[in-house]
Amino acid sequence: MKRYLSAAAAVSDLHMQGFTNDFQLLGNDLLLVQEGLLVRAGEFTIVKYHKIESQPSNMHDQFVFGIVALYHDVKGILLNRFKNKKSMSPILIKKLNELSKIYQYEQEN
Repeated sequence: MKRYLSAAAAVSDLHMQGFTNDFQLLGNDLLLVQEGLLVRAGEFTIVKYHKIESQPSNMHDQFVFGIVALYHDVKGILLNRFKNKKSMSPILIKKLNELSKIYQYEQEN
């Protein structure tokens, strides 16, 4: 996985890969900002993510997620700050675990 020094660099790279929409987390669902559309938890998956390490003065790491909502034919970006992975929304943890299992399977085969 590529390392980025800033969230802006990660977002720029994801934009070049077609992740052009913006998402906001609303409970276990996502809001597609451009359309004002609610994307339910079962309708999206995380296909990429990047953790931007915080500076010592800032206690929260920034996470940049590449999201695909297949049912809506949308690729976009979700930005969030968390103290650590354990303080993330349960749905994001579940989606990251699913992504991890896919990577593990691909490496084994």
